[in-house]
Amino acid sequence: YGPINPILDSTYTFLESLYKEISDVFPDQYVHLGGDEVSFACWKSNPDIQKWMAAHNLTDYAKLEEYYEQRLIDIVGKLGKSYLVWQEIFDNGVKVKEDTVISVWIGGSKMKEELANITAAGYKAVLSACWYLNYISYGEDWVKYYQCDPQNFTGTAAQKSLVMGGGASVWGEYVDGTNLISTMWPRASIVGERLWSEETVRDVSDAGTRLHNNRCRLVRRGVPAEPTEGPSYCIPEYDPVLLHQTI
Repeated sequence: YGPINPILDSTYTFLESLYKEISDVFPDQYVHLGGDEVSFACWKSNPDIQKWMAAHNLTDYAKLEEYYEQRLIDIVGKLGKSYLVWQEIFDNGVKVKEDTVISVWIGGSKMKEELANITAAGYKAVLSACWYLNYISYGEDWVKYYQCDPQNFTGTAAQKSLVMGGGASVWGEYVDGTNLISTMWPRASIVGERLWSEETVRDVSDAGTRLHNNRCRLVRRGVPAEPTEGPSYCIPEYDPVLLHQTI
């Protein structure tokens, strides 16, 4: 197994059909084109790809990735869609169009460096590094989600204006239909508040009250939202009348 074969015309015929269907089914303006942690080992093991690269004077597999991404971007662009790619596309030196939005997943101090580099190059960015809801942890882990500021990096005001926002992510290694909803909620709502609020709105205690109330609102509506503080409870859990009222 490995990444899709980028030298075959049939690859792009398939992708045209796939993204046309995606465009028809989903009205969203943005389409994420992936590109994270692509291993070049499969391409390196394919003699046909090696011959094609030699014929096209390519010696760097990142340039082959660039060829693939540019063709994919052209396909999506013709459908009138905007697009995002993961940061590896930028990190590998792939030349993408100026209107490409870069998704940043790397955390810690490297997150700030990545945002600074991407915006310094003039690209827009979307951050997900702070908000991996699938991480297994204990206690009030929502606090770190609330305190993450996607514009907290060294850069000019113009650079920081290129950060479009962020998004909560749930990866599937330890998530399936039995725990997806409780993994997401209500913590995803605190990510929403962080991203929709003014920079000055930072009181963790106030946010905790709102988050708990929202958790109870979800429980009342039948959503199995996990507790955000402990020990605590929601009145509707123990009041059958309130539990079945719609709010």
